[in-house]
Amino acid sequence: MDIGAEKAEIIKRFEKVHDMSLIRAVKNLLDFGLSRQHEEDEALEASINRGLKESSRGEVMPHNEVMKEIRGRYKA
Repeated sequence: MDIGAEKAEIIKRFEKVHDMSLIRAVKNLLDFGLSRQHEEDEALEASINRGLKESSRGEVMPHNEVMKEIRGRYKA
């Protein structure tokens, strides 16, 4: 089942709920998940921006050097 179908199924089932405690619990869970997702999105964006700034300053390492270093570090 894809994410759209999952959401539709949850909404359909949630519309049948009449227990205020359960509704509040679901709302709190959604609020927590959305705030955490927002924080992760901001952290990812900040990381990308740091990388772009480093690249524009020439603070980069060629791919072949990175691979050589990694292979040396993880040789069996």
